[in-house]
Amino acid sequence: MLIVMKGVIAILKAFKDTKMMEAARNLVSLFFIFKNND
Repeated sequence: MLIVMKGVIAILKAFKDTKMMEAARNLVSLFFIFKNND
């Protein structure tokens, strides 16, 4: 889990563009949805 969070933070730092940030948030939301399904 910690590794995933570090990866997400790295992606957010790499892409400061608003559209990329929105896409990243959507990916994180999907990740938590799939995690909850388990």
